[in-house]
Amino acid sequence: MTESSTDPSSPEQDAEEFLASEDVGLEDGQMAYECSSWAGESRGLLGSLLVSAGINHAWQGTTVTVHEADEERVDALIDDVLASARPALDPRVAKLVFVVGSWPVALQTELVDQLTAAQIPYEWDMQGDLIVRESDEEEVEAVLELLPDPEEESELHSSELSSDDGVAVHELLDRVFMTASRLVKHPTDAAATVGLVDANSVLQQLAVPFGFEPPQWDRLVSAARAVAESIEPPATSVADTDSDGPTEPATDGQIMELARTLVDQVRLYV
Repeated sequence: MTESSTDPSSPEQDAEEFLASEDVGLEDGQMAYECSSWAGESRGLLGSLLVSAGINHAWQGTTVTVHEADEERVDALIDDVLASARPALDPRVAKLVFVVGSWPVALQTELVDQLTAAQIPYEWDMQGDLIVRESDEEEVEAVLELLPDPEEESELHSSELSSDDGVAVHELLDRVFMTASRLVKHPTDAAATVGLVDANSVLQQLAVPFGFEPPQWDRLVSAARAVAESIEPPATSVADTDSDGPTEPATDGQIMELARTLVDQVRLYV
C-alpha cells in the first residue's frame, strides 16, 4: 500500500523545508516549523525532545514556534525525528481509532510488526492509541485477533509507574542513562549494576510513553534488557542447559559494549 501524503523521512528533506511562512503570526525573534505532513507520534516525539533540551516552544495546531536563537538546536532535533519519521495518513480519508495506549510495550510492538507485515498504514494519537484508515478496519481486526488478550498481558506487566507520567518516565530514563554510562567505563561497578538491573525491571513493564513510536521504544527496552541480562543472566532450565550447554557469563568487554549501545539509545531522550 502506498501513502498519498508527503513522506517526511525522505532523505531529500531537511529541517529548513518545514519552515512556516510568516503569516502564522510570528513576533520579532520567532520562527515556526509546519509539521502537518508528519504522523502524530512524530510531532509528539519532537515535542518531547524540545522539552528535554529545555527549548522554549509553543504549538499552534501542527505548527511549532521557537526562538530564532534556538534554530540550530531545533534543526538538529528535527533531523533526528526525520531519521525515523513516517508519513501521516492521508487527511482526506475516514479513520478509526483502536484504544491500545495502555497495552504493554511487547504487545504494542507485536501489533506494529503485524501491521507492517500486512502493509497496513497507521499512526498514533496523543494518547498512544492506534489510528488507521476506515477502509482497513477488517484487516486490522484480523491482526488484533491474532494477538494475546491485552487485559491478561497488562496484568502480567503491571507497574506502579505509569507511562502517562512524563516526569517519572524521564526520571527513569535519566537513571538508565547514568547507570549505563557508568558501566561503559566501569563494568563491575556495584552501584551501577544494581541500579541498571532495577531500572530495567521497571522499564520492561511500561506501555509505550507519549512521544515514542513503539519500534523506537522497543529498541530502547531491548537494549536495556540486554545489559541487565549480561549482568544478571536469566535462569535456565535443565533442558536448556542440556541442549545448549551452560550459559557463559558476559565479559567486562561485552557488558561495556552493550551499555554503550544502551547509552546511544537513551541519549536522545534525556
